[in-house]
Amino acid sequence: MNMQRRDKNFFDVIDLDPYGTAVPFLESSMNALADGGLLAVTFTDMAVLCARQPHVCFYKYGGSPLNKRYCHEMALRIVLHMLSQMANRQQKYIIPLLSLTVDFYIRLFVRVKEGPQKCHHSITKYSHVAQCLECESYYLQPLGMHSEVEQDKNQKKKEKQNEKWQGSKKPQKQE
Repeated sequence: MNMQRRDKNFFDVIDLDPYGTAVPFLESSMNALADGGLLAVTFTDMAVLCARQPHVCFYKYGGSPLNKRYCHEMALRIVLHMLSQMANRQQKYIIPLLSLTVDFYIRLFVRVKEGPQKCHHSITKYSHVAQCLECESYYLQPLGMHSEVEQDKNQKKKEKQNEKWQGSKKPQKQE
């Protein structure tokens, strides 16, 4: 793939389906994709992604999974986060088209596009998970939010942030 990239021959579609993790092949695959190309990738190491080996998941994927009922969903999101960061290092961004988790594997279809400006918005898609130790409830804490600086009529700069929920986070009693 690196030779194809050197010769400016980019692929429109790359399908990775290794046994185990696809991490060693992702960097060169993203480099070899044309702008707007489709990356189809399979990860069959669910034992790592579902918290049976959290230390291995951390050094391979950059995330630490929780061993909860939603571990497959979390594994999917850890992989998407890793793909997004990998694309951002190359001034590219991803658009997830289809993602599924079945038994022992994850299958993702993502569009990879070039655009350094869009990479700045990637942080708004990342978050930390705070998990209650006594029940299954969890909370997502966003890592960043997009803000714009606007000028009003008096030439004063104002910062505009995304909307956020300001109401109660607890259910209200029904009367």
